[in-house]
Amino acid sequence: MEPSARAKPQRRTQEERRTATRGALLEATIDCLVDYGYAGTTTTRVVERAGVSRGAQVHHFPTKAELVAQAVSYLADLRGEEIRVALAELPEGRERRLAALDMLWSVHSGPLFAAALELWVAARTDDELRKHLTPVERSINQRLLESGPMLFEVPADDAFPAKLTTVIASVQGLAMAATLLKPARGRIEEQWSLLRAELDTILES
Repeated sequence: MEPSARAKPQRRTQEERRTATRGALLEATIDCLVDYGYAGTTTTRVVERAGVSRGAQVHHFPTKAELVAQAVSYLADLRGEEIRVALAELPEGRERRLAALDMLWSVHSGPLFAAALELWVAARTDDELRKHLTPVERSINQRLLESGPMLFEVPADDAFPAKLTTVIASVQGLAMAATLLKPARGRIEEQWSLLRAELDTILES
């Protein structure tokens, strides 16, 4: 085949390039939140991590506030997808409830939770950030409430929302302690084992 007859690589459209640049900036923002915290997440660092120009960042997100606000929604989508994928891999039968608790703990132990925690702490004194963050967290918790009965294979009775709220608050509390205080790994695993048993009892009752 002559070289001229070979298929040429298809160039990306402007919309594809735009989407890729936005995605790179949002991914870099999440990475910076994990590595440097909210205060240390500067647009300069984000641009360097994303591998794009300063002009591209300003074009898509003129200010840090707008960049982080969009990153909040992006982070929520990532966390939701993480839960969805984990849900599909849970076993059936009597082991499902414990596996579901372990899944919930795993989701709250990774880098996405660390990034979310940075935003929660910053939102305490940042009204603009809190305005964006509050509905996102409500949406995530609502998704868990809606999928909870299937997730844990328990009846969707009137008592379930309170039970699941207790489960989520307990998991998040231990995850916050693990993220902020960084105790020995063995100590956290021991604490989770004890908490897991208590939460299993609550869900079963």
